[in-house]
Amino acid sequence: MRGGDPDFPVRDNAAARDDRMTHRPGPGRVAFLAAISLLFGTVGFLLYREVILSGPFLFDDFEYIVGNPMIKSLLYFTNITDPRYLGYLSFAVNYGLGGEDPFWFHLVNVIIHVMNALLVFGVVKAVLTLSSSTGERTADGHSAVAFFAALVFLVHPVETQAVSYITQRFTSLSALFYMLSVLLYLHARVRLEKESGKRRRGYEMYILSMMSAVFAMKTKEIAFTIPFMVAILEFLLFEKSEYGKRRFYFLIPFAAMLIIIPLSLFGPEWGLSAPGSGIDEITRRDKLYDLSQRSPYEYLVTQFRVIVTYIRLLVFPVRQLAAYDHPASHSLFEPRVMLSLSLLLGIAGAAWYSWRKARRAAPGDAPYYRLFSIGVLWFFVTVSIESSVIPIKDIIFEHRLYLPSAGFFASCAGLLILIVKRVRPFVFGRAVAAVIAVTVIAALSVATYMRNTVWTDEVRFWDDVVQKTGKAIGYNNRGNAYLKKGQYALALRDLDRTIGFFPRASDIMAWENSDFTPSNMAKTYMSRAQAYAQLGDRRRAQEDFETANRIMKMPLGHVPGLTGRSADVQGRTE
Repeated sequence: MRGGDPDFPVRDNAAARDDRMTHRPGPGRVAFLAAISLLFGTVGFLLYREVILSGPFLFDDFEYIVGNPMIKSLLYFTNITDPRYLGYLSFAVNYGLGGEDPFWFHLVNVIIHVMNALLVFGVVKAVLTLSSSTGERTADGHSAVAFFAALVFLVHPVETQAVSYITQRFTSLSALFYMLSVLLYLHARVRLEKESGKRRRGYEMYILSMMSAVFAMKTKEIAFTIPFMVAILEFLLFEKSEYGKRRFYFLIPFAAMLIIIPLSLFGPEWGLSAPGSGIDEITRRDKLYDLSQRSPYEYLVTQFRVIVTYIRLLVFPVRQLAAYDHPASHSLFEPRVMLSLSLLLGIAGAAWYSWRKARRAAPGDAPYYRLFSIGVLWFFVTVSIESSVIPIKDIIFEHRLYLPSAGFFASCAGLLILIVKRVRPFVFGRAVAAVIAVTVIAALSVATYMRNTVWTDEVRFWDDVVQKTGKAIGYNNRGNAYLKKGQYALALRDLDRTIGFFPRASDIMAWENSDFTPSNMAKTYMSRAQAYAQLGDRRRAQEDFETANRIMKMPLGHVPGLTGRSADVQGRTE
C-alpha cells in the first residue's frame, strides 16, 4: 500500500496537504472506509455480544430508564432546557421502539461505540494530514496510525462502563457529537482556505460542526470544552492560514456556545427557564448543591491522584471497578498528591517538548510528534470538566475516561510509530510494529470480553465491587439484587452489613460518605423490611419500615450522624 493510500492522492507541492483533506471520495476510499466500518462493527458486536443478548438493567438504569416516566412519552420533551435533553430523548426513542427490553438499549449503546471508534480514526487521520507540511509518501503510515488508535479505543476494557452501562449513554453519545463536531470543523477549515476552492462546502460543514457541538452540550456537560478544543486545533494546525489573525473569527460562534451549559444548569435559579421534573431535575439540583457545599480545592488535589489512576487504567486495565474506594486528599502537600502532580506536569512537559521537536524533526516524523502533543492536550482538556475544580460527590468513575481516552490512544499511537521508525532496517521495524499492534489488540480484546461478563448479571456485578472494595454501596445493591431473585436470607445478610456502615458516616459531605444520604439510608431500611417480611419476621419488618419513614420525614441535618440534603438517588453516577 506504499504510496497508494486510497484516502488522499499525494503531490509534492504546498497544497498537497489541503488536497488530501478535501479530495472527493473515490471508489478506493469508499471501499476502504466501508471495510473499516465492517471490521469495527464486527469486532464491537463480538466483544459486547453477551451484554447485548443478556445484559440486564443495572445500577442507575432503574432510576434513569425503568422507573423514569419521562422517557415513556415524547410529551415530556417540549421543554428543551434540560441539561441532558438529547440523552433522555435517545432513551425515549429507544423505549418507543422496544419498550423496556434491555436488548435494544444495549444494542444502541454498542452502535454508538462503534461509530465513536470510526470518529477517532477520522480525527487522528485529519490531525496527521494537517500536520504534514509536504507531500511525502506517508499517507499509508497516517492511516495505519489512525487505524491502530481507533481500534485500541474500540477494544479497550476501560470503555466498558460507558458502553455496557446503559445510563452512560450520556457519556458515549456526547462523545459522538463532540468528536463529530471537531472532525467537521477540521474539514470545514481546510475547505475554507483559498487553495481548496470549496468554500461553499466548507461553510456547510462549519454549520454542521456548530450544530453537533450544540447537540453534544445538550447531552452531557463534558461537552463544555468543545470551544477550547477547537481553538487549540485552530491555533496549532492552521498557523499558516491565508486568513491570518482573522482565522480566529471562526471561533466566535463556538465561544458563544459556552453559555449553553451554564444556562441549562442555572436557568431555573436565574428565572430564565422553568425547572424540570423527575430524575432530571433532581440530578440538576444535586449538581448545584455539590458546587455550593463541597470544596473545589479538596476535589482538585484529589483529582491529581485520580487522573494518575485513570492513566494506570489506560496502560494496565486491571482491577476495574464500577464503584471505587478512593480516599480523598485534603492538601496539595500530601506526598501522594505531589507525586501525582509531578507526573502530570512531566507528561505535559513531554507534550510541549514534542511539539518543539516537531519543528526541527524530519518531515516524515513531524506529524507523529505533533499527534503526541495534541493527544496529550486532548486528554487533559476533555478530562478537566470532571477532574478539576468542579466538585462532584463521586470522586472517580471509569466512564469519565471515555472521551479523554481518544486523545491518550492517539498519543500512544504516535509515540509507538516514532519508536518503531528508529528500528533498523525499516522493514524490520514494520514487522515489530505489526507484532506489537496485534499483541496489544488481542490482549485488550480478551480483557474486554472478560470484563463484560460482569455486566451480564446484577449479583455478579455487585459481587465484583464487594470482593474488591467492601464498600457499603456494594453490599447494599448486592442485597437488593438478591432480593429481586428471591434469595431473602442472602439479601438480609448484605443489608445488615450495609446498615452496619451507617453510624460511621459522621459527615455526609465527606467524599468517602457520598453514598450515605438520608434517602439512601431509608431505602436500605425499606429493602431490609421487605426481606424480613418475606422471611416471616413481621415485627422486624414493621420496625424497619417505621425507621425508613422517620428518616424521610426528618428535617435536614436531623438524621442521626448525618447532615446535608435529604433527597438523592441511590448510587447515582454523574
